[in-house]
Amino acid sequence: MSKDLSKDRFFYDQFLKNPDKSLSRIYDILLKLGSPQKSLTNVIHIAGTNGKGSTLAFLQSCLIKSGYSVNAFISPHLKLLNERIIIKNKSINDETLEATIKECIKTLGNKKISFFEFITACAYELFAKNLSDWHLIEVGMGGSHDATNTLPDKDLSIITPISLDHEIFLGNTLKKIAKEKLGIINQGSQVIFGPQDNSLKETILEHLSLTNSKGFFYKDDWDIKKINNLIVYEDSDSRLEINSIGLKGDHQIKNAGLSIASLKFLEREGKIIISDDQIKEGLREVYWPGRFSMLSGKLNNIVNDSCDIWVDGCHNPAGSKVIAREILSMNKNDGKETVIVFGFLKNKNIENFIQNFTDVSKEIIVVPIKDRQSIDENEVKIITKKMNYSTSGKDSITRALMSLKGRENLRILICGSLYLAAEAISLD
Repeated sequence: MSKDLSKDRFFYDQFLKNPDKSLSRIYDILLKLGSPQKSLTNVIHIAGTNGKGSTLAFLQSCLIKSGYSVNAFISPHLKLLNERIIIKNKSINDETLEATIKECIKTLGNKKISFFEFITACAYELFAKNLSDWHLIEVGMGGSHDATNTLPDKDLSIITPISLDHEIFLGNTLKKIAKEKLGIINQGSQVIFGPQDNSLKETILEHLSLTNSKGFFYKDDWDIKKINNLIVYEDSDSRLEINSIGLKGDHQIKNAGLSIASLKFLEREGKIIISDDQIKEGLREVYWPGRFSMLSGKLNNIVNDSCDIWVDGCHNPAGSKVIAREILSMNKNDGKETVIVFGFLKNKNIENFIQNFTDVSKEIIVVPIKDRQSIDENEVKIITKKMNYSTSGKDSITRALMSLKGRENLRILICGSLYLAAEAISLD
C-alpha cells in the first residue's frame, strides 16, 4: 500500500460520519471476525482528555527497554494510517495493513460503522493474530461509548487529566465528560489517575465504588516534581531520581509520572520485571511527534535564522494553557516575541483556547486545516478583537511563515489541531 489511506476520500467516505452513541456496531463486526478482542491479554487501556498519547509513548518505551514486546493502538495518526497500529514494537507495514483492511471490509458487508470503529476492529484483528507481551490501547474519544471499550479484560486502566473537549459528543460539563471517560473502568478494575480537577473527586469516587474498583491517585498515592535539576518520582515503595525525559515541557513530567506509577503498580503485582535504570532509559529515549517539538527542516529555512518554530497538537483550553505556560517561560529567558499560526476545526469552542495565549502573544495568523472543515479568519477575528490580538489569515502554513520572513527574534507556535501539527511536520 504505497499511498496514504488517510487521504483516500473514497476510503473514508464509506463510513458513518456522526454515529449515535452505541457499541452495537463495533460488537457486530468484531463478532463476525471471531471476537479477536477476547484473545488479548496483558491489556492497558488509556482514557482522558490530554496526555493519553504521551503517557502511552512513555509506557511503550519503558516496556520495550525492559525486553517486552508491545502492540499499541493510538489515534489520530499524523502522516500515515500505519502509525495507529503498532505490532511488536513497530508500525504495521503497508502490505499487512492493506490485507487486514480488505479482510475487514469484506467481513463488514453492508453494515455501516464509523471509520474509528472500523480501524479499531482492524487493530484488534491484527493484535489477535500477532499477540505481544503487552497491549496498550488509547481511546479515540470519550470512554463508555468508545469503540476500544469492547475489551473484556484489562490489567490496568489509566485516566489522564480530564478537561473540556468534544462537548458536542461527550457533554457540556466537566462532570458529564468525566462520567464518559470513566466508562472504560470495568468491574473490579485497578485504575491509575493522573492529576484531576478537584471538582471531579466525588464523581470519580462514586464510579470506583459502583464498579468495585481501586484507584491510585496523583499526590495521594504517587507524586512527581522537579527538584533543582532533577525530576523526582515517589510512591509508598519507591523513589526515582531522573535526569531527563525525551518529551519537552513541564506537563510531560506529569505524564511521565503517570507512566512510572503504572509500571510500578504492574511490578508490585508481579506482572512485569523492570529496573529503575530501564525506566529511566525508556523515559529518556521516548519519541512522540507533534507534542511541543521544535522544527528544524524546510520550514525553518523560510524565516530568519534568529527565529524558531514550534509545533504542538493542543486543541482544547487545557492543552493551550499548558503550552502557553511553556512558551512564557521560554520567552522570559530569551526575550523572543511569539506569533501563533493557528488552525482549528469547526464546531469547537476557540475562545477559551485563544484566551490562554494572551500573556505570550498578541499576533495570530489563521490558516486552514488541509482536508478538514476549519474555522476561517473572520470567525477568529470576531473572537480575538476584544482580546487585542492582531489577527490575519493566510491560505497555508507556508504562506503564513513567508509573511514573517524578515522579522527577527520570533518564536512561532503552530497549534490548534493534531491535523495541523501533522501537516507542519510533513512540510518540514
